[in-house]
Amino acid sequence: MPNIKELGRLSGRQPAEIIKGFKVLSAEHYIDWDASTLIETTIIIEGWERNVPYEKTPQQGAESGSGGTNIDYWLYH
Repeated sequence: MPNIKELGRLSGRQPAEIIKGFKVLSAEHYIDWDASTLIETTIIIEGWERNVPYEKTPQQGAESGSGGTNIDYWLYH
């Protein structure tokens, strides 16, 4: 887990914003983190969003203008 300085550099957010986000993720049980400890001690419990249908990705639902599937663009253009 990166430290708070690295997270700030990578995300462009201030430390207070990062800590607020970590508190929300902890409250929703996406991570295990105690606010009195360093960010680096965080344990990721769930690395994806809940209640999101994964059986259909944006690529599967998209069609090109010619009536073909999305893969047609990559194969024929």
